[in-house]
Amino acid sequence: MSKIRINGISIANYRSFKERQDFVFPNSEYKKPVSIVGYNNSGKTNLMNAILFALQVNFVSKDTFTINDFHNKNIDNVPSITLGATSSTEAKFDGEKQANLSGYHRLKIYIDGDEIEGSKIESLNGLDQVPNYGGELVDDINWQSYGATRYFNIFYINFHKIKEEISTQKTSWGNLKSFLGKHIQKVVDTDATMSDKKDVFAQEVDESTKKVLADSELEKFISLIRKNYITNLRNDNCTVEFGLPTYEDIFLKMLFKVGLNGDTQNLVPIDHFGDGYISMFVMAVIQAIAESSEDDECLFLFEEPESFLHENHQEYFYKTVLCGLAERGHQVIFTTHSAKMINPFDTKGLIRLEMNESNQTVKKYNDVGEFNFEGLDLGNGEPINISRYNEFIKTIEPNLNKILFSKKVILVEGPNDVMVYNYAIKQKVLEFIDGNESILNKDKFADAYMNFENISIVCHHGKSTANYIIELCKHFHLEYFVINDWDFDESELSIETIIGFKTLTELKASQIYTQSDKKAMITNNWNLIHNSGVANIHFNVKKLETVIGYDSENKNSLAIWDLINSNEFVFNENLFPKKLEFFLGLIKENNEGLVEEDDNPFL
Repeated sequence: MSKIRINGISIANYRSFKERQDFVFPNSEYKKPVSIVGYNNSGKTNLMNAILFALQVNFVSKDTFTINDFHNKNIDNVPSITLGATSSTEAKFDGEKQANLSGYHRLKIYIDGDEIEGSKIESLNGLDQVPNYGGELVDDINWQSYGATRYFNIFYINFHKIKEEISTQKTSWGNLKSFLGKHIQKVVDTDATMSDKKDVFAQEVDESTKKVLADSELEKFISLIRKNYITNLRNDNCTVEFGLPTYEDIFLKMLFKVGLNGDTQNLVPIDHFGDGYISMFVMAVIQAIAESSEDDECLFLFEEPESFLHENHQEYFYKTVLCGLAERGHQVIFTTHSAKMINPFDTKGLIRLEMNESNQTVKKYNDVGEFNFEGLDLGNGEPINISRYNEFIKTIEPNLNKILFSKKVILVEGPNDVMVYNYAIKQKVLEFIDGNESILNKDKFADAYMNFENISIVCHHGKSTANYIIELCKHFHLEYFVINDWDFDESELSIETIIGFKTLTELKASQIYTQSDKKAMITNNWNLIHNSGVANIHFNVKKLETVIGYDSENKNSLAIWDLINSNEFVFNENLFPKKLEFFLGLIKENNEGLVEEDDNPFL
């Protein structure tokens, strides 16, 4: 029974990585997939490549790395990769040696001036040096790691190249690149039942081929080829055969075929179908590998498995295939752009990458600890069960997952707030770029500003639930800004008054609280201010409709849309405060306070 598991990896100076970034993966008790997320060009593929190199899934040789792999193409930025793994010890095919990948696998690149002389992966039992026979301190080499990767079930699938992943053909160098080809070869090589039939199979194939070719035009044609070939080789007496591949290769030459709608006669090769259909086939292959490897603990590495899948199938793939693999004890690590393939409340299994101001990949989030927020439903004082809350919030707000793919998040109460603030933000951006002649299409620029800056607006649908999402943003180190209704007239209760209370106990002891018949609403507002911070929250007094001048009690979205698009509609700081302009990057903060952004490259 083979076992392989990655414990962690450190990367520096490799492509988009500059400063060393350390990543930790959950231990074997964690039975869920690990997702690597981040917006475009944040370094997800580079992290996956580092894993593949360190484990020698992608073999490292003298010419593997070029100057393009050095950060900023600077020869002084020598790539560094160190991966820690735990594995079982497996007997090699010769019956004498053993294969073991436990320990650390470290990339070593040799430089001579401006030349890259070579590279290799060095496997160690530990990072500390040990004395040799002469007492000199040397690296603690793991000699059992050489050629060990093939003895463990490590599967890498790049769903961007899905048709290549089902090809079982060897390359011109005689190598297999696809996960399917490698697995079929391993099954053939290790299956004792098939091995016992090998000689009989070869004999029967040879006899059948000769029987079919006997006295045929094809046989005559092959004889003519042989005759002319011998002549071309100056009468070198050679043999020419035309037959099936060798036993070892014949199964790699076979094709998977599919009969649609129960048709067992007219079968179509799987590679004739579209990428989405092939993706579903690959799912079945992955599931079959897991079901046939009950005694093994495999490592599955997937690159953007949502590619070519409809949203519904993305979620199906995550829940059925990825989670199914992890529940069986396999380690599953995948990169994704899909909000359907992550669970924002299962924070152990999430790695979030970002690009910093210097265009370097940084680890924004990677915490294998628990996410706990013991809150109360302030409407009735009952504790909210986090697992039930998770399902509840995902049901009412399907866009919640996208916060993990955003750089900044604006949290609002409901759909009307989303509509109004999307409109107001566009108008505010247009106001700031009005005098900038370098922007030719200002309307499109303003329309795309939030997308370009990677800022999302997400509904929280209530103040009690908002506190959970605020804690989630803090947990993921996400910048956030909260917009809520105050639910009181200014004359009834001012924001400044509530801000003045440092603790909830102090607030509840005051006359403002004891003499009010809206205690839960007061507590909700204080909690929001306390949890978010004064700089990160704005209240519409009394509510959104009051601020925009919508007098009807009917919260009709179409009527509100007509209002904000009318010539009479104007808005001020009561709807759009300066701190929101700062949050959006339209203005910056200095010692004198908030000023216009002079050097914003996008304005």
